[in-house]
Amino acid sequence: MTAKTFFIRLSGLSAATALLLALLWWLALPAQVHGGFMVLTVLLFAGVCTGLFFAGGRAAQSSSKMAFNNLVSVSVFGKMLLAVAALYIYQQVAEPPNQWFVGIFLSVYVIYTAFEVSFMTKLAKQ
Repeated sequence: MTAKTFFIRLSGLSAATALLLALLWWLALPAQVHGGFMVLTVLLFAGVCTGLFFAGGRAAQSSSKMAFNNLVSVSVFGKMLLAVAALYIYQQVAEPPNQWFVGIFLSVYVIYTAFEVSFMTKLAKQ
């Protein structure tokens, strides 16, 4: 997968995710207090995917047979820590009036994780 293809797909996915979150924001009053969090969550996972794409490309071309597997292992653990930290920090700093932010975050997490699996699989095949 080329960088151009990756960024086109990432842009499309991010636009579709933003549209879904905008619909949620518009239709569900309790979700409206989390508008900024929605934007930051999309940006966070788009950034994580971008970093993993470039790291995955280097690891796939590495002479070490284990480099790509190690990257996948570290990224899974790191992303879980990042997710817990993001939720905890938002809860402590924003003191949200409801728990909708957890569902919003997990939805975005699942969407971008599926995309990550897709492009990492393509990188591994190269």
